[in-house]
Amino acid sequence: MERVNHFKPSLFLFLLGGGHLTDENILTRLKTRIPDIDDAIATELVQTAKDRISLRVGLKNDAELPKELESIVVEVVTAMYNRYQMNHEGVLEERVDVFSVKFVNNLLDQYKEELEEIKQKLADDEDSTRRKVRFL
Repeated sequence: MERVNHFKPSLFLFLLGGGHLTDENILTRLKTRIPDIDDAIATELVQTAKDRISLRVGLKNDAELPKELESIVVEVVTAMYNRYQMNHEGVLEERVDVFSVKFVNNLLDQYKEELEEIKQKLADDEDSTRRKVRFL
């Protein structure tokens, strides 16, 4: 199946809605991309990515991330692992002769639109569950 370049699976999942993500699903998907990843490293990177995304979308009080963020967590963890494997944590750019590697400074920036949509959806959901008092 050919994937269209402008299609964003995380946005598609957001539009469909549904449930909370689980670490087990994330780790399974991560093992598909990186079969030899160490479980301890994978678990740590998944938790770090989830913590950062939770802060970005404004989740409070240890609330679970929505399932529609699973793809973003997997992609961010994959990028974090690749940086970890190359021992280039904190390096912005490296050049060796003609080969050049430039790292993304903030891994969540490329998902800004999706994270803002989730943040808005969570705010709307919170507003709809609040009790309202109307004065006539």
